[in-house]
Amino acid sequence: MSEWDVVFEQSEREGRLVLSVSGEIDLAVAGRFGQELETLVGNSGGTGVVDLSAVGFIDSSGVRELLKARSAALSAGGELLLLNPSTACRRVLEISGVIGEFSVREAS
Repeated sequence: MSEWDVVFEQSEREGRLVLSVSGEIDLAVAGRFGQELETLVGNSGGTGVVDLSAVGFIDSSGVRELLKARSAALSAGGELLLLNPSTACRRVLEISGVIGEFSVREAS
């Protein structure tokens, strides 16, 4: 998987910045994912939303980047909200024992 096989799009929904991710998050794209998350947290004043509904796969390097972004958001007085994590993404977060570290929302 190359970093160009993953699409990152920032938008605004209900007054919050949202980073929508589609594709597979693995070691090859983790660095870019981390940069996108850092930008999201920085531009959102600490509270950012990550839409993971179109993520087909995430490995430990992607989870690590989510945890780093969560820490940065908390340090800025905000939070990192995970929106609609795909079944595959949710499973990895559950198995790794970190899903409880995040605010997770399912939007209709």
